[in-house]
Amino acid sequence: MPRSVLVVGGGVAGLVAARSLAMQGYEVSLFEASARMGGALYAAKLSGVDIDTGAEAFAVTRPETRTLIEELGLSANIVLPRRSDARLLLSDAMYAMPHAMLGVPTDLTATDVVEILGEIEATRAQHRDSRTPLTISPEITLGALVRERMGDQVVDRILTPVVAGVHAANPDLVECEAVIPGLVQAFTETGSLAKAAGKLRSASGIPGAAIAGLSGGMTTLVRALERDVLDLGVNLSAKTHIRELTRTSSGWIVNCDEQILRVDDLVFAVDAPTASRMLVSEPELSDSLARIAVGDVAVVAMVLEAPALDEDPVGSGLLIAPHHPTVVAKALTHVTAKWDWVREAYGPGRHLVRLSYGRDGEVEESVEDLRNIARADASVIFGIQDPEVLDFCVTRWDRSLVFPRSGHRAAVSDVRSAVAATPRLAVIGAGLGGNGLAGTIALARSVAEQLEQ
Repeated sequence: MPRSVLVVGGGVAGLVAARSLAMQGYEVSLFEASARMGGALYAAKLSGVDIDTGAEAFAVTRPETRTLIEELGLSANIVLPRRSDARLLLSDAMYAMPHAMLGVPTDLTATDVVEILGEIEATRAQHRDSRTPLTISPEITLGALVRERMGDQVVDRILTPVVAGVHAANPDLVECEAVIPGLVQAFTETGSLAKAAGKLRSASGIPGAAIAGLSGGMTTLVRALERDVLDLGVNLSAKTHIRELTRTSSGWIVNCDEQILRVDDLVFAVDAPTASRMLVSEPELSDSLARIAVGDVAVVAMVLEAPALDEDPVGSGLLIAPHHPTVVAKALTHVTAKWDWVREAYGPGRHLVRLSYGRDGEVEESVEDLRNIARADASVIFGIQDPEVLDFCVTRWDRSLVFPRSGHRAAVSDVRSAVAATPRLAVIGAGLGGNGLAGTIALARSVAEQLEQ
C-alpha cells in the first residue's frame, strides 16, 4: 500500500509539496484552515478586473518558480514588466533608485548615488569602503555592515527604504546573511562592499529588476496547481481545522473538526507560530519554531480615475523612507505602469495602485483607517488633490513575512535538526525557505527527502 501523508497548509508550499508527493506515489490529503488555497497569492476583483493583492511577481534570478510555471503549462502567461524604474521617496525629495543589491549600492561613484548622498557624503562612503576589511561576525546585521563600510547616510537614505519596503524591517535588525546570502563571503573576497554587492547582482546575468509576472495575475499559478493536484488524486479540504496531533510508533493521529485521521507521514506548510502551536507535543521542535520571528503587512489596492497618471509620473513605483513627514506607506506600486496586461484591462485614465503598510513586523494602522490613509498617501505621492477612488480593497497579511533578526539562521538550523530527529515529519513552511516563491518552492520539492530521513 502507498504511504499516506497529510499536508497541513494550502499555500504554494503546501500545494507544491502535495503535488510532488502524489507524483512519487504517496496517498496525499491536504488540509487548509481558511476558505481558499494559495496563501499569500490572492486576487480580488476591482472595477471588474481580478488583481493580485498579495505577491504580484516572482524573481527570475533563481529557476524554481519559472520551472514550476512551465511544468504547469503556463509558459505563455509569463510577462516582463512594462517598466521597472522604481524610485526612492525620502523626506526631502524623490530620487531614482540606484543600482544596488537590496539597497547596498554597487557603485558609490554613480551619479544617482551622489545625487542622493551629496558629493561630500558620497566621497566619505567611497573612502570608508576602500579601507582594509575587518573580520565580520556571521550574525552581523545588514545595517551594521553597511554602516561600517559605507556610513550612516547610505543606510538611512538608500538601504533602509529598500529593506523596509521589501522585508518590512529595519536593516539594523535583520541578519545580513539571512537576507543577502553570500554577501559577507563576497565582501571578504573583494575587500569592498560595493564590489561584493555588484558581484552578487551580476551573478544572475539578468539586468534590471530581475522579476517577471503572469498575465491574469499570480493567482493563475494557484489555480493551475489546484487543478494539477486534484488530477493527481490529492484530497483537498478547505476550512478544516486540526485540533490535536499525536505521534505514534507508526505515524500520526490527527484530530480535525469532527473526524480522526490516521496517516503515516505529516507535512507542515504553515507559518512558524502556527506550526509551533500545533506541535506542542514535540517540545524541542515547537521551541525552535517559536524562535523564528514573523511580521504582518497590509496592502491597499485602489483603482483611481486619474488621467494625469497616464504619463507614469513615479515610474513603476517607489519605496518610502520611514518617518516621512506626510506619507505613511512603506511602498507604492503603480501597477498599471508596471504591467501591460493590467494597463490594457483598465484602459486610459484609470489606474491601479498598491500601497503597502507595516514596519518592523507590525501594522499600526487599523483596516478601517487604511482606505483614507492610502488615499491621502496617493494624493501626496502623485500630486493629485482628492483623487477619485473607483474601487478599493484592503488586505491584511498576518504572519506573512519572515522577520530574519540576528540569529535567524541559527534558529532555522535548530528547526531542521529537530525535524530530522522527529520520525515521519517534514516542515517546509515556517519561512524556512525565506521570503519569496523560489525558496518556498525549492523547499517544498524536498519534502520526500525530509520524510525519508
